[in-house]
Amino acid sequence: MTFHSHPRLSPVQSCALVAGLLLAVAGCSHVTPLGPDPAATMPQPHQLRTPFVLQAMHPEPFLPSGGCPAGYAKVAVSNGACFAKTGTPVTITSAAISPVFSPSTTSPAGQPPLPAQYGFTITLSPAEVPELTAVTTTAADAQGPLALSVDGRTWVLPLVSRPFTGRQFMVPLTSKNQAVQLRRLLVPSG
Repeated sequence: MTFHSHPRLSPVQSCALVAGLLLAVAGCSHVTPLGPDPAATMPQPHQLRTPFVLQAMHPEPFLPSGGCPAGYAKVAVSNGACFAKTGTPVTITSAAISPVFSPSTTSPAGQPPLPAQYGFTITLSPAEVPELTAVTTTAADAQGPLALSVDGRTWVLPLVSRPFTGRQFMVPLTSKNQAVQLRRLLVPSG
C-alpha cells in the first residue's frame, strides 16, 4: 500500500481551513433564502394613456361666506376645503397601474364601521423615486395632502404624514366608480 504525503499547511492556513469548514457546517443549518428581489417582482412601468401631475397642497377651510382665502382655490373633487399649491409639481408619464381593489378596513372595537375605500397602486420607475420623495416631503412639511391631476381634473389624496421613499404608492378613493374612472384615464386601452 502506498501513502502519499500532502504538503503541510501552515498554522494560519490550517486555522483558515478549519474556520471555513466550521462556518460552512454551522451556516448550512441556518441558511435562510433571501427570496426574489422585490424590485424584480414589481410591475414594470409603461407609457400612460394620460400623464398625471402630483402636487403638494396646503389646505385651508372655506371662509364663512363659502369662498376661499386669497391664494387658495376650490378643487373639483375635494372634501370641503380650499387648497393652495406648494412646492414643485411632478409630472409622471409612465407607471404601472394595478387593478382597482378594496383594502380591508376594520374598525376598532366599539367604533362605527369605517367607510369602504377603493383604490389602486401606482408603481414608478426607480429614476422617478427622488421626484416622488421630494413632492411628498413638501406635502408632509406643509401637513397637507397630495393632489393628483389628470386631464384637467384633480383628486385630493389623504394627508401625507411622511415622505414616500419607495417606488409604489396607493391612490385611495371613497368610491369604486371614482377609482375605476381615474384608472381608465391613466391606463392605455387595449
